[in-house]
Amino acid sequence: MADEGSSATTTGHAPIAGPLASGTTPSLTLARSLNCDSNALLSMPPFDLFVAQLSSDSTEARVDAMKKLSIVGDAMGTKDTIEKLIPYLNDTIAKSEDSDEDDEILLLLAGQLAELVPGLVPGYEAMPLLPTLERLCCIDETVVRDKAVETFNKIVPLLLPGGKYADGMPFGLLRTTAQRLASADWFTAKVSAAGVLPTMYAFWNAHAPRGAAADEVRREFRILFKDLSEDDTPMVRRSAAKNLGRFVEAVAGLTKSADEMIKSGVAQPAVADENKRLVTFEIVPIFQALSADEQDSVRLLAVSCAGSVGCGLAREPSVTADVVLPVVRGGCADLSWRVRHNLSKAFATVTGSLGFVGPKHIARQTEVFKLFSGLLQDSEAEVRAAAVENIARMAQLGGADLFQAHIAPLLPALADDLVMEVRSKLAQTLMDCCDPSICTALTDEIILQEFRPLLENFLNDEFAEVQLHILSKLSRVSHLLGQMDVVVNSILQMARAQNWRVRDAVGRLLPFLAEARGVSFFEDHLLEPWLKIMSDQVADVRAACIAGMPKLLSVCGSEWIMQEILPNYTRMYDESQSYLTRITVLRSFAALAEKDGENALNISDTLMDQIVSLMLRGLTDSVPNVRLIAARGLGLVTISGQCDSGVMKSKIVPALNDLVHQEQDIDCRYQCQLALEAKV
Repeated sequence: MADEGSSATTTGHAPIAGPLASGTTPSLTLARSLNCDSNALLSMPPFDLFVAQLSSDSTEARVDAMKKLSIVGDAMGTKDTIEKLIPYLNDTIAKSEDSDEDDEILLLLAGQLAELVPGLVPGYEAMPLLPTLERLCCIDETVVRDKAVETFNKIVPLLLPGGKYADGMPFGLLRTTAQRLASADWFTAKVSAAGVLPTMYAFWNAHAPRGAAADEVRREFRILFKDLSEDDTPMVRRSAAKNLGRFVEAVAGLTKSADEMIKSGVAQPAVADENKRLVTFEIVPIFQALSADEQDSVRLLAVSCAGSVGCGLAREPSVTADVVLPVVRGGCADLSWRVRHNLSKAFATVTGSLGFVGPKHIARQTEVFKLFSGLLQDSEAEVRAAAVENIARMAQLGGADLFQAHIAPLLPALADDLVMEVRSKLAQTLMDCCDPSICTALTDEIILQEFRPLLENFLNDEFAEVQLHILSKLSRVSHLLGQMDVVVNSILQMARAQNWRVRDAVGRLLPFLAEARGVSFFEDHLLEPWLKIMSDQVADVRAACIAGMPKLLSVCGSEWIMQEILPNYTRMYDESQSYLTRITVLRSFAALAEKDGENALNISDTLMDQIVSLMLRGLTDSVPNVRLIAARGLGLVTISGQCDSGVMKSKIVPALNDLVHQEQDIDCRYQCQLALEAKV
């Protein structure tokens, strides 16, 4: 199984025949690692070649073989993969338990098995993979177990429908697998058991026939998970805490995670009374016990599952106030900063799962926001940074009043935080507060009152990362820039920043400033920075001006573009010493033929004539790259439908046809052909 990148260049060898035929020959390293001559190697069937490599003493050859497992499977076909390849892999893993097989090989195997399903091996025929994955779930190396659990969780939901199994399958196999893993003597299997039980429970919910037998199996799964959560080994309890959220959601019958539901704002799906009872009386005690575990590595994972528990209880305020809120209180006051940190990261999801909505629950809402404000003022910078990321979602959940009462007063101190990461996260979340897809609770008045001084400070921050979080998203408040003079002045100064990413962000923002402050303001204050950015030595910065041309056209109109922009661009083209400048100008002209979002494209005939003239001029350039860009630009002009049919027939089509027949560069010819096809 030679690496494609190391294929031999020696002539005289015939291509590999059979299913693996690719025109390559095995690498010299591979050839030396196998005990056979080169001719036999070239004609070897894919399965035999795979076995030979995997049996080699060369670690490189075995790693290479396992990396190509999915390719071998494709070459063998579904039937041989199931009947020959998978049994061989299972035997290989069984032998590895008595030897020191390289963990890298096992890790690759766990990942490659996921690639086989469902593309090559249909889900309903994937049961033979489960014993192999079960063995991998018991390996000592953590990364191997984690990858095996990930693959197991991917395959199990695909086992049905469509499977033709013997009676009781695959349910019987999954049940016995869970029993073996959860009752193993060594902790590694138990750790994996906690990771696969939620998926098995959800599989039973979706596919098991209703009745006492299925209920008994689900009860058994709950008992197994409870036993794992009470295991003497901290690693097992930690795995139970890590997967508790998924298990709660499975028991409650939820098909989406708590984080997905809270972020998307979808209504809480109904939870059956029986499922709610099971969560309340069987899962909540596990949650409470793990949240109070003596090991902080267990507590930090348990408290972050509070959102799932709240959704599992159908977000009923009367229940969550007694069950979830006390755990949140304890987590916010935990002596371990890691617990507070993990809770901070999930705080918005936890808040949304509590169900404290409306005036009736204002007291509890206020308490939750006070807990959040405590995390924003935590003594550990990591906790503050994690809490800050939730500000936008908390504002949406609590509304403007709670935001101004409990969060806004803390923003100036956070903006002056000595730790750059805190300021960076705050800059990012403030702009998220202005994103309608995330937060709609804050009015323009609140944004101007609370955010304007902070934006001014952030734009003058010593770290470019903080500045970029503001600049890259400032277009979200472009309609307010007319009332932010200091912010606008800071932006103009940053057009000369040393960091090219800052200049790039400024370039992308300038058209929005033209929209906010008017065309005359752009002429007086922004045109010079725009032209400097257009001539920047960094290609990505120049591309910012190219990307802004459609916006500038929609804001300023064709006449203004012809009077103020095109003469400068034409001069730059005429005086250019580098073909890169000419490419930039051509791309800018071509960008005028693209729509600005949903705004209708409206180019005057005179402006279109100038665009076409420059593109035709570019077709005659001595540099192939310039001709290629010009041909691509004519394609955009054609697609736009704004060009007069007479100009198309008399100028554009003849020029492109001539270049197709005369051009020596294959890429240029291809772009010309694409432009001609766009006409059709």
